[in-house]
Amino acid sequence: MPSDPLERVVDVAVPVPVHATYSYGLAPGDDPAPGVRVLVPYRGRIMTGMVISVRDRLELQESRPLQPVRQVLDASPVIPAPLLDVILRAADRILSPPGIALAAAIPPGTAPRPGIRVRLRDAGRHALKTGQARGSLGKLLWSLGKGPLSEASLKRRFPTAVPGLDRLERIGWIERSAATDAPRVRIKTRRVYQAAPGVDLEDWNQRLKRAPKQRALLAELLAAAQPRPLPASDALRSLIAAGAVRMSEAEVLRQPDVGPVEHGTAAPTPTPDQARAIERIAGSIRERRDTGFLLYGITGSGKTEVYLRAAQVALEQERGVIVLVPEISLTHQLVDRFRARFGDQVAVLHSGLSAGERFDQWRRIREGAHPIAIGARSAIFAPFEELGLIVIDEEHDGAYKSEEGFRFHARDIAQLRADAQNCPLVLGGATPDVSTAYRADRGEFERLLLPERVASRPLPSVDVVDMSRERRRQGRPALLSGALRTGLRETLAAGQQSILFVNRRGFASWVYCFSCGHALHCKHCDIALVYHSTAGPLRADQPEQGELRCHYCGYTEEPSDRCPNCLSTEGGLLGFGTERVEEEVCTLFPDARVGRLDRDTSQRKGAQREILRAFHAGETEILVGTQMVAKGHDVPGVTLVGVIAADLGLHFPDFRASERTFQLLTQVAGRAGRGEDPGRV
Repeated sequence: MPSDPLERVVDVAVPVPVHATYSYGLAPGDDPAPGVRVLVPYRGRIMTGMVISVRDRLELQESRPLQPVRQVLDASPVIPAPLLDVILRAADRILSPPGIALAAAIPPGTAPRPGIRVRLRDAGRHALKTGQARGSLGKLLWSLGKGPLSEASLKRRFPTAVPGLDRLERIGWIERSAATDAPRVRIKTRRVYQAAPGVDLEDWNQRLKRAPKQRALLAELLAAAQPRPLPASDALRSLIAAGAVRMSEAEVLRQPDVGPVEHGTAAPTPTPDQARAIERIAGSIRERRDTGFLLYGITGSGKTEVYLRAAQVALEQERGVIVLVPEISLTHQLVDRFRARFGDQVAVLHSGLSAGERFDQWRRIREGAHPIAIGARSAIFAPFEELGLIVIDEEHDGAYKSEEGFRFHARDIAQLRADAQNCPLVLGGATPDVSTAYRADRGEFERLLLPERVASRPLPSVDVVDMSRERRRQGRPALLSGALRTGLRETLAAGQQSILFVNRRGFASWVYCFSCGHALHCKHCDIALVYHSTAGPLRADQPEQGELRCHYCGYTEEPSDRCPNCLSTEGGLLGFGTERVEEEVCTLFPDARVGRLDRDTSQRKGAQREILRAFHAGETEILVGTQMVAKGHDVPGVTLVGVIAADLGLHFPDFRASERTFQLLTQVAGRAGRGEDPGRV
């Protein structure tokens, strides 16, 4: 700890559950701005913190010595000043530690990390040379003989030898010291090659008379307008050694998308209601007013077109745009429509991206290359210096509330950002949150109405089927009603598409013993295990197929044909989910092309986009799914929507269960009849 007081002091928020910031001294020459990351000592550790403010030492009321900042990590702020202030205000309002709140706004793994550097000493080199170290320990010393390495990399490469590092340090073979490790996520580069300046092809053709491969490669590089990547070869290495070719590093942008879900169409002419909404929002953007709008439009009324037109006005003002959607599955279609209108100006931010993709998108926003950011709730922290518009689509959705770490609601952060940067906030939806509707009634939000569907298309007709009557009529429990089976048959015959919505995934909700009444539960969290099958229902002659899975903690176990409580074989599967509905549909309509969209089918990277692409292209005739199919999708070929167990959500232990059930049923019903043909639900 330094004995002399330092002239400059920074207040730093570290990512720990403490509602305070800490003061550190700055070395001469260091001048970090608020929003810059620094390495600081904290309770015996070195941690990455965020600078909140910078001030003179004389302003600090205490005279105690200060610990110095170990390292300034960024040349410029990674969080713009307006966003930094918003996050700190939000953290104070909801009693969140400031360091944890700020960490949520930055892609993880992008800061240099405090670490330990391991170096081989002379005694260790001698031991290595004389063969005193063998096995994995010898391999570890041999690697250190090439140069110092981080302790983290040694742990990955030599996990069995790492416990011996303390002993090696005690006997003087190695030396450990504090260091900074490179970020886990950083800019990706690749080697590219180009002809050296001043290279004359005729002159080099004479030199390379007996090397036809080198002549052809050099001619290829001279004809190329830009440096290009090439596979390693003897000809390339020879040209580099001769000075004819130069090698450099070029950045590789990791693109998150594999292809469009739907192809773009020409911009439609706005309806009178759309035009009025666009004009109100555009006026607020141009006048830099922080007006809040509730865009209250029925399903299919063209809210997305309003978002697109408003975003165009914000871009004309050279200001950024944030568009939030509740589900990752909804980003695909929205991104396609924005990219069809704005090209490469659109960035995507959500948890489904790889760490590298997310870092590249975030960094490009920060550099000003992408003025539009679309994503789930975390996209509200997009690092725009100047904001012109914030849109929250389906604003009622509970997915906008974060339940871990920094417990924020994206709508509240959006309100603070809009106020701070004098830009409008547009909350869109066909079923607004009750609190939002109340605030609109009080005048806190300006209500913009879209009361009709585009082209005056009618809303779908809705039939409610009493399943208890179906059970009495059929003499057994029925999964699909007779009316729904008939509707599916007619829709397939007409060459149209259907959506079947069931708000529960898996094959069966409970595995139950009819002999003793025992139901299988997760051994970690005591939640009923759900049976997942990929080849049909559980049978005694195939106990190994499928698995039992806990939807809370992810615990899995293989099913057995005997009850673990009484060893009886009189067990069965109760309840149903998307897998069970999919099997039933495939049994009833073996020639139909059936798809399923839920968390299980969309875990593999790119799978969700491929399922939706096939459905939008008409390759899938019946799509079974959970909430992922209920919102945002605009597929003109869908004329039938079937809701299985429509009253299921009413029994959730939530005082808003009835409100959420109404919202969900209204949303999924709105997927039908968005084309020329009328819809049925």
